[in-house]
Amino acid sequence: MRKIIVEIEREKAEYIERLNFELGFAKDVIQRIIESHPNDPDIINSDAFKAYEKKGAELEAEYKLAVQEIEKLYIPGAIKKHKYNWMLPNNSTKLEINIMCNCEIEGIENEKN
Repeated sequence: MRKIIVEIEREKAEYIERLNFELGFAKDVIQRIIESHPNDPDIINSDAFKAYEKKGAELEAEYKLAVQEIEKLYIPGAIKKHKYNWMLPNNSTKLEINIMCNCEIEGIENEKN
């Protein structure tokens, strides 16, 4: 596995971090409501629960779009044809891209063992 680091714009890093936090929070609230009231259809069908569900779906869609934008802007084109994953650590502008294959990729150095 090879790793490359790409510097991204601070506002994009903060935006995706905020979305990730808000999405996680919304999912946690929904899960807690379901776990606390598993047999109470009045709670699950309540306006408050539906509002959290709607907000969670909106955040999920917004997060997926933000992820697509990060990939479009910052993942080198030569890597996109290969198996990779990426991570953006909290409070960082350094996008860590892990290349999962050992293929020769133009512009990407192979690790020396």
